[in-house]
Amino acid sequence: MNWLNDERLKKEKYRQEQDRVINYLVEHYELANGDDIKTIEVTEFQQIKIVGYWRITTKVNNKYKISFKENKIGGEIRSSNYSPQEFKRREKVNHSQNCINTKTMYYREEK
Repeated sequence: MNWLNDERLKKEKYRQEQDRVINYLVEHYELANGDDIKTIEVTEFQQIKIVGYWRITTKVNNKYKISFKENKIGGEIRSSNYSPQEFKRREKVNHSQNCINTKTMYYREEK
């Protein structure tokens, strides 16, 4: 039964990390066209062992993709791939920006 508890804890940790990346996205980026961010779907959440980092990819408003990476879960989040025609980095980090009105879909591992 211990493996069941370990699996539950792992899923909880991954969910918390997805929340952290989603908050980072909303606080640090906005859509270049000025639209509101209405939905965020985590489409990729995996450890790339060959290069030693985690990659998290999101799809915003069912249209725009932006990826982030971090060396370890809970580490510094860095953007790794996005189009400047779709996203722009906020000049000032907006800590008051939140995801309350944003529909969030979490990554589901394929079995």
